[in-house]
Formats: sequence, C-alpha cells, structure tokens
Amino acid sequence: MDVKNQIKSLLQQAELYHSQGLLYEAKESYARAGQLVKKNDGLIKNKNLLQMIFKKIQDIKDQIDRFENESPTVELPKKIQDIIKEKFAFSRDTDAAALEGAIALAKFGQFERALLEFNELIKKDSLRVEAAKNIIRCHKALDTIEKAVSLYHEWVIDDFFTSEQLNKLRTFFQGILDSKKIDVKLPEKIDTHLPEIKEMSEDPAYHDIDMPLFAQEKIISEEMIDISSVGITMGEGPGKGEILEYDVSFQAGNVINLLVSGADKGFIENLKPDMVLNDVQFYSPIAMFSGKAIVSSISKIESGPKQGYYSLDIKTVTQ
Repeated sequence: MDVKNQIKSLLQQAELYHSQGLLYEAKESYARAGQLVKKNDGLIKNKNLLQMIFKKIQDIKDQIDRFENESPTVELPKKIQDIIKEKFAFSRDTDAAALEGAIALAKFGQFERALLEFNELIKKDSLRVEAAKNIIRCHKALDTIEKAVSLYHEWVIDDFFTSEQLNKLRTFFQGILDSKKIDVKLPEKIDTHLPEIKEMSEDPAYHDIDMPLFAQEKIISEEMIDISSVGITMGEGPGKGEILEYDVSFQAGNVINLLVSGADKGFIENLKPDMVLNDVQFYSPIAMFSGKAIVSSISKIESGPKQGYYSLDIKTVTQ
C-alpha cells in the first residue's frame, strides 16, 4: 500500500473509531496518519492536511479531558423525586396527573425514575401511546436510542398496541431516527382485523351513533402534531438574528420542552417567563411551519445525566 493510501486508511479508521466513541483509538490513528504526512510532506498536495489532523487530535484530547474530569452524575433522592412528581401533577384525573408527574421527572433530568413511571403508565389504554412516546424520548435523552429500537420491535411482535396506535408511534419514532441520521427503518404492524372494522363502518347504524363531546376532544388531543425540533430566531441580545435549533425533549399538548446545554447560557439569560418568541420554526416528521411561542418556565438541571443543562418549556401560540 502506498503512502497516500496508508494515510487515507488511517484517517478513515480514525473517523470510524471516533464515531463509535473509541476516543483513545481514534487519537492514535490520527497521530499515526500525522506522522506519515510529516515524513512524506513532498508527496502530499493538500498542505492543510497536517493542520486538520492536529485539530482533530486536539478536539479528541479535549473530549477525553472532559470525560475524565466529569464528576459522576447523581440522581436526586427518591423523596425529592416524589415531591417533583406531586408538585407538577395538576390534572384532577388520576391517570392524567400521573402522566404529568412522570414528564416532570424527565424534565428535571430524572430519566431512570421517569422510565419506571412511564412503564407503569403504558399499561393503561388511555395513556398507552403517550407513555410509549415518552419512553422513546427518555432513551433519546439518555443516548440509549438502540434500547428504544429494541423495545419498538417487541411492541410490533406483541399484541400490546393496536395497528393504529403502533403506526402512530412508528411515524413519531422514525422521525426522530431520521433527524439523527440513524439508518434504521422501523417495521409496520399489519392489522389482521381490518375486514371486521370495514364491515362495521359500512353498517348504516354505525354512522347514526353520536360521539360524545369528550370523546371527540380526546381524538383531537391524540392527533396533536408531534414536534421533533424547533428553530428559535433571537430577537434581542448578543445573538440577535441568530437561529438556534434544539431537539424537542418532551411534549404535552402545545407545551414543548427543550434541553439546552449549559454552553448556551447566554441564550437562556435572554429569556424571561411569559416572553413571546415571535419567530419560531417548528419541525415535525410530516411538516414544517412557522409560528410564535411563549416562554413558560426555565430551570437548571442540578443532577442526573443532563446535569448542568437547562430545561426550557415553551408554549406554542395558535395564529
């Protein structure tokens, strides 16, 4: 193998190691490639290659330093978690309040406890789809998306979800995977009972049934569009005019939760409760639209895997 191909192979190897989180191996491959470039400087047409390799090595060193210096994250005591769960459960309906409490735990970075709560709520038919979506969101936040994929395959095999419910989840989850450029295609569930449903819908008596108002509202609520990410154009402060994009962590109706890195503290400091964000782009698996949003709440996550992040709630405004 000639020198150029050796360098190319080492750089590809380094990129692969880096993508898999193997930082020390990636650094070593970049270093070996850099040594070859220095020894064979006359053969290399790209004079910026060595500088690029040194930058890659420095970036990886910085990542290793951050990893080694990070203090282990600690979950909040169960008593505090219980208080969070109870404090943010506003609904009079017991099941709805339980869902609100579980979402609150996740917003405060208590994902492991939230997963336990959602796994209980998924057993309730009225909350099944929303609980499942939030299980997926927790795994996304924990960077354990592969566990959510395995879980989805279990749901396909089991009869736990109807075909309609599972296909809603598929659209939601596939959107997340596609946005993260994860090359996984989720399977659909085929409903073997479709002919029976068709026969019922053809019965004239079926169309004469008046659907109760609360049932209509429930359907409308379930059809609320899932937002996967938002782009916020800053209207004031140092970053005025800049568009900041964030993945949606959790969603309850028209209230959207974003996890904002501590590195974006300047953005957070420009926000106040009830502040109107006039130029917001909303992205979903099926559409993109512009609108406004109101800042609902901001809190700093003090423990758990997302310690140091900010939990930001915004409420979409119908135009």
